[in-house]
Amino acid sequence: MKNKWISLAAAGILLLLAACNNEDDPVASEDLGIVDMFSPGADADQEVKDIYNKYGVWVRTHFDDIDELANAIIAEDQMVSMRGATNIQEQYIPETYAYTQTLLGNVSVDFVKQYFPLEFFYVETCGASFWTYNLLSIGRSRLVICWPNQMEGCIPVTDPVNHYYQDSVLTVNVWNRLVNMVTLRMNEDLLPEFGAAGKMYDGGEASDNIYQQYQQDGDEEKYNQSMQELADGGGFISGDGSSDFRSDIGEWLQLLVTESYDNIKHTYLDNNSMRAQKYEILVNWLKDNFDWDIQAAGNKFRAEYDAYKATLPPPAPDEGGEDEEIE
Repeated sequence: MKNKWISLAAAGILLLLAACNNEDDPVASEDLGIVDMFSPGADADQEVKDIYNKYGVWVRTHFDDIDELANAIIAEDQMVSMRGATNIQEQYIPETYAYTQTLLGNVSVDFVKQYFPLEFFYVETCGASFWTYNLLSIGRSRLVICWPNQMEGCIPVTDPVNHYYQDSVLTVNVWNRLVNMVTLRMNEDLLPEFGAAGKMYDGGEASDNIYQQYQQDGDEEKYNQSMQELADGGGFISGDGSSDFRSDIGEWLQLLVTESYDNIKHTYLDNNSMRAQKYEILVNWLKDNFDWDIQAAGNKFRAEYDAYKATLPPPAPDEGGEDEEIE
């Protein structure tokens, strides 16, 4: 009997191999629901083709079925929570191209191709009646952005090409999503000297303990001080960076791409040799391996944002001013 089962198994394998050999041009099965095309078609706008050909990022602005929006190449299914999503209005589509071009223009082509999501999908609204999103990352391959964005603090789009520099709320939040998606493709072995320049990661134990203490006593000032001490003592941007490599390098990437060297030096480097060492390691790694001067991008963002802010009327007395450092 044992020999019989072995013979049947061998015959099954041979039949499978024969079937594979007979299909000269295998295609995705429709029954599996696998999308065949992950790039713009021949009828796509020229701006979409240009961005895709240069960076490998597909800017999408239309879906006929919620499946096209809710499921990315590497993603969890978001269909249920996105039933209420709607397409962007036609007149806003050119603005999304301009915004994307400016954003990507602050990153090197090599880095975008290696680490960025494969798609920027712009919609008017995203979510169901009981839950809405302004930004949504689906897996590590699709970033969904509502346009025009309605997050608190966002400003109307009056200059699409420079909106990236003017709407700091939107851009900082977009980068927050992007670095989370980027770091999903990274691990500590990628840049071991970066982590070694500070204290060892603890899986979030220290920050969790500080938060648990805060839940008990409700002392916000004590919580903030303890988290700052954790950051300073380990060479992290914030105490949350002490958890793991991805959290640590993600905070650095977001800071550097949206802040000037002078502000970074004053706030983070002058008072902490571990952070100063991490800064040099990361900046040089990006230059040497991806031809990306991330600090130049941060300098430009800060300069353009400050120049724009200088054109605005002063805030009303009860509104307060905006922090000089973009969080």
